[in-house]
Amino acid sequence: MHARFAPLPDKRTHHATYETAAALRDRPGEWAHVDTHPNSNRASNQAHRIRTGKLAAFRPAGAFEATIRTDDDEAINVYARYVGAIATP
Repeated sequence: MHARFAPLPDKRTHHATYETAAALRDRPGEWAHVDTHPNSNRASNQAHRIRTGKLAAFRPAGAFEATIRTDDDEAINVYARYVGAIATP
């Protein structure tokens, strides 16, 4: 092990993810294709992370719905829509 001194890099913000979330917020209630995966496990995981707000761009949890669909080429597509933040009493 060795020490290499260097400036700390900026935190990674996934601009495309934030842009996608913003686009969905601009058109509430409309489903949009957001990603394609070669297998259902990865697609289901991404849809789950969108629904639960695990991806910071899609917070608060429950503000977005997400689901997966298979197309004719057997690719697994992720669709999402903005439904609005859930009010808490």
